[in-house]
Amino acid sequence: MRINIYGRRGELSFESEVVCRRGFSNVGLAHVCAMSRRNFTGLTWSVISRLAGVNRLGRRRHEQKREFCTQEPQDIKELFMRHLTSRIKANGPLTVAEYMKEVLINPVTGYYINNEVFGHSGDYITSPEISQLFGELIGVWCVHEWQQMGKPDKIQIVELGPGRGTLAADMMSVFSQFKEFNKAVSLHLVEVSPNMRQLQSQILTGETTLDNKAAEEYQSQKTKYGPDVHWYRFLDQVPQECSCFIAHEFFDVLPIYKFQKKDGEWNEILVDIQEGGGLRFIMSRGPTTNSKAFLTHMEDSDEREHVEVSPESGSVVQKMSQRISDHGGRALIVDYGHEGTKTDTFRGFKDHKLYDPLEKPGSADLTADVDFAYLKHCCGDKVKTFGPVTQNNFLNGMGIGVRLQALLQNADDQTKKILLESVRRLMHPQEMGHAYKFMAIAPQSTDYVPPGFMPLTAHTEQKSR
Repeated sequence: MRINIYGRRGELSFESEVVCRRGFSNVGLAHVCAMSRRNFTGLTWSVISRLAGVNRLGRRRHEQKREFCTQEPQDIKELFMRHLTSRIKANGPLTVAEYMKEVLINPVTGYYINNEVFGHSGDYITSPEISQLFGELIGVWCVHEWQQMGKPDKIQIVELGPGRGTLAADMMSVFSQFKEFNKAVSLHLVEVSPNMRQLQSQILTGETTLDNKAAEEYQSQKTKYGPDVHWYRFLDQVPQECSCFIAHEFFDVLPIYKFQKKDGEWNEILVDIQEGGGLRFIMSRGPTTNSKAFLTHMEDSDEREHVEVSPESGSVVQKMSQRISDHGGRALIVDYGHEGTKTDTFRGFKDHKLYDPLEKPGSADLTADVDFAYLKHCCGDKVKTFGPVTQNNFLNGMGIGVRLQALLQNADDQTKKILLESVRRLMHPQEMGHAYKFMAIAPQSTDYVPPGFMPLTAHTEQKSR
């Protein structure tokens, strides 16, 4: 990644290391569709005025508006690029977080709003889409933890960013095998996209009867597994009751801020206009308000020169932790990430390949590795955290091998081949086995290690606090 120092005569530049390539085709789930956002900087009057053709005096340029309504998608992307550059010219360079919000969830051109992002025809494929075993074992984990809680009469399964609903469906299938649990459980999906709600409704209920009306209102349906499913735009709308939170590939697409150390001070990496057109990364001329506000968790012993921080991720984790402390429950976070060791991980992803994050905004997924050390810091002292452990460790601990053998016994040769290949992708260190991590949150009074988080080998260290 080339970084240019903003505003300096002669414009200095240097190469910044790009760390942690995805390396496989199944990452970057569009869980940003479930992000809890209230402030869409530049996505209200600015977007409408620039994209729909309203000038500063409020007069409508009808010809341009009619042209926009009949634009092909590529033309819309060009108009969106004009919107971004106009905004930068008017207000200065964008933070990386602002850029991510614009690109991913802009209501007119946002990547997660307008693109087919899942599966082989999309830009990536996720673990639940690869094998039913993944969702089944997470469902078993939820049932086990409910039993450890003393089998409360009611428990909410709250999934943040449920994608197509495949993971939720596989969990609900497991729940239906436990009558007591199935009677107590209700499903709550945090999802802002009306289109995604339709997909989730179809897989969970067999129907697509949800209204694409104002998403501020939540809706409910009866699932084909028995319990009800409820939809919300924001986590704050979910009832304050005992809950098991599931966040699979949710945090990796929440907005990040990027900071670079220079002369002992933390400067901010920003997005600016490139000479001759296009976008580029630049560095602020000194510390910014963001660098002073968002790096207070950094330890003096941290030797990194480049840091990425997602305050929105910290806010979501704090809310989950507070609910678990107040009302009981658990949380299970699954994502690719690190423990406060990596630096520049921000990248684009398109057609199952790495993609320049500044190229054709809105055409590709934008993502960054999750900093699990930062998430644990944000959990606070009222809860206990476990992990992160690798996906290989967690699924082995949950008995994926036993479940696989049971399925293989009655499978034909083709099905056996598919099952073995899917489990290999989930477990192999060079595929998803080590890149993906699991982290759990439980009440401070928890006196045992949840299943999947015990070390499987002598050199696998259990991390709990």
